[in-house]
Amino acid sequence: MKKIIITLLAILTLAASTQAADLESVSQKVNENYKTARAEAAQTRRSIAAQKKELLSESSALKKSIAGKKQNFKALKNQYEALLAEEKKLKEELAEQAHELKTIDGAIRTSAKQAGDFFSESLTTPDHPDRQPVLESILKPNIFPGMESIRNLLHLYLDEMRAGGEISHKDTNFITEDGRKTNGETIRVGTFATVFRTPDGELGFLRPDSNGNGLKAVAGKPGWQLSGTINDFFDGKSNLFPVDISNGAALQRLAQTQKSFTEWLSAGGILVWPILLVGLIAALLIIERFIALSRIRANSSKNMSHIIEMISQGQWPQCREFCLQKSSFPTCRVINHTLQYAGTSKEVLENAFQEGLLKEMPLLERFLPTLNVLAAVAPLLGLLGTVTGMINTFQIITIYGTGDPRMMSGGISEALVTTQLGLAVAVPIMLLHHILDRRVDKIVGDMEEKGASIAVALMKKEPATEKGTVYGDVA
Repeated sequence: MKKIIITLLAILTLAASTQAADLESVSQKVNENYKTARAEAAQTRRSIAAQKKELLSESSALKKSIAGKKQNFKALKNQYEALLAEEKKLKEELAEQAHELKTIDGAIRTSAKQAGDFFSESLTTPDHPDRQPVLESILKPNIFPGMESIRNLLHLYLDEMRAGGEISHKDTNFITEDGRKTNGETIRVGTFATVFRTPDGELGFLRPDSNGNGLKAVAGKPGWQLSGTINDFFDGKSNLFPVDISNGAALQRLAQTQKSFTEWLSAGGILVWPILLVGLIAALLIIERFIALSRIRANSSKNMSHIIEMISQGQWPQCREFCLQKSSFPTCRVINHTLQYAGTSKEVLENAFQEGLLKEMPLLERFLPTLNVLAAVAPLLGLLGTVTGMINTFQIITIYGTGDPRMMSGGISEALVTTQLGLAVAVPIMLLHHILDRRVDKIVGDMEEKGASIAVALMKKEPATEKGTVYGDVA
């Protein structure tokens, strides 16, 4: 259609350009052009029909292909969903198996660690140096121990069980208490005890060293009776053998507790010395008081009978002379002071007696309040040492944590030693202070009793002088 319009436009254009052309010629040409245009239009319609047919055929083929691909997609989708479900199931099974493997791996590694700790303390480990490599192979990270490693671990335990029923007698290298490496005759009884005897006759127990690969001597020596039993067993004279089920740990602990007095004091820190100074001062004061009070005799019944007899006979100068001769008796000194006021009223005599008694009291109670103070200061110093030691302990915990208890032992020892020493000083001081205080109370009670008797005797028997006269001191 488009070509026809173009042809008509061309004709009109030609007609316009050739205004003088003949109408017939133009008509003929138009007819020719029309025929040509119709032929071309028919050709175009045939081409369009062919193309339409081809396009319909291609569309049908594409629809069939799309339908097939849809069916294939659906099948693949169903297969994919089935695979996803199978994958989920397999993942669950794999997770369950992984958990089981992890549990088994953890159990094996835990058993290997426990075996390492056990074998490091076992007396049979020096005879089996292959234990450590086996345990190290099981404990390798990120590697699952196989059946071979499990069998090896089982063999280690079986070897330990067999060794527990053996008695081994041989020469062995070991480390002495002072760190020297030496050789000696050893006897191992199962896994319970190992004893050694050096060529010079020294005896002792052995324990595994810090690495568990060797033996070292335990601090502390067996007694003479135990040593005789061990020597007899070494020499084949006896079948008796002492078994230490602690593998020597009991002897080692005993050796640690058997410290010298100097070592014990040094563990308490600097506050030990003030406590010792308190104890020394208290000891000197107690000795002085015991000596002083031992010279004072409180039992003056015989003297009192003689004094009362002289008072009843009116022998006042002889009575005072006798009291001066017996001045070692506090009671006689108080009576002598009271006799100076003989012939006065009852109130004056009582006041004179109390005055004499008060003069004697400071001499009797000398240093007793000081001892009381020292008995209170000693435990306070111990408590101060306890607080200081615990502060040091918590400072160590703050810096290093609680992984190694031995790092805290110094502060704890300082805390406990000072408390122990403070109480050890304070308790005897308190007991001895009580004894001295009772001794003073006894002397004072005797003076009060005898003084009251003298006052009664003086009130009954007036002196042979003018009433109210006070006798002076006898030269």
